[in-house]
Amino acid sequence: MHSLEKRVAQLEGAQANANLKTMTDDELRAFICTLEAGTSRWWDALLASVMRRARTVSVVPDDPDHAGGEHGIV
Repeated sequence: MHSLEKRVAQLEGAQANANLKTMTDDELRAFICTLEAGTSRWWDALLASVMRRARTVSVVPDDPDHAGGEHGIV
């Protein structure tokens, strides 16, 4: 049982020291799934993932005439 506790401690340490920049997209997605949602580490990883593809995040103009588009959403 002692070796299991040691292994868990090693994995937790590795998780805390993960280098988000060196991870592939798949590794980063898998890493995000291991984190507790809402924690600062989760947000760091999630934002790192989004920023890799920042061009795919649509920007909504601050224009009241186009607030809802053709769907009438206010």
